[in-house]
Amino acid sequence: MSNNPSPEKVDIEGWPFRIQHPADRTEDNRVMLLLHGHQGNENVMWILTKPLPSDYYLLAPRAPVNTGEDQFSWHAIAPQWPGIETYQELAGQLLSRVDTWCKQNDIEVNHYDLMGFSQGAVMAYALAFLHPKRIGRVAALAGFIPKVWQTQLDVSALAGKRFFIAHGSQDDIIPINKAHQAADCLKKHGAQITFCEAEIGHKLSATCFNGLGKFFN
Repeated sequence: MSNNPSPEKVDIEGWPFRIQHPADRTEDNRVMLLLHGHQGNENVMWILTKPLPSDYYLLAPRAPVNTGEDQFSWHAIAPQWPGIETYQELAGQLLSRVDTWCKQNDIEVNHYDLMGFSQGAVMAYALAFLHPKRIGRVAALAGFIPKVWQTQLDVSALAGKRFFIAHGSQDDIIPINKAHQAADCLKKHGAQITFCEAEIGHKLSATCFNGLGKFFN
């Protein structure tokens, strides 16, 4: 389990990150990106890392759009969810910075694992769709796949990719049916799905929290 001291503050090409090095180094470097939701920041995802294996480099970026005091989002919220092209630019900017940090620290890695919550889960899906060869396992917590994307994507590269989807049946922000729709879409294209549902709102249940550790082991 991950039990390191507080992650360090790092600026990578103008983007603030919080970064934690692994407690247990192994020959196979493992890197995970922690993607916060709407009005979150680089500090809010760390509570969810407690069940994770201790051999991860954990990188939590701050999303680029300032929506209030210590509140940030990946893009503005509008009645129509943005197309995948909006996320294409964001994904490129994020991966470029993570690549830079890994190169500066002599960390060779084949892919990045992802954990995203709410809007951050949508960002995680976008990264997996746009850069399937760069992304390993994906945990999408209280998120969804926008319908507008489904005619825009070539999802053939998702075959065999592993996703952990966790959602609350009482979620009044992103209804549970959207999580089921995401799972069905991914299964249709050959992805492997672990689905965790609990009677809670827009957050992660204790059962699904423990499931994160099993999924990323």
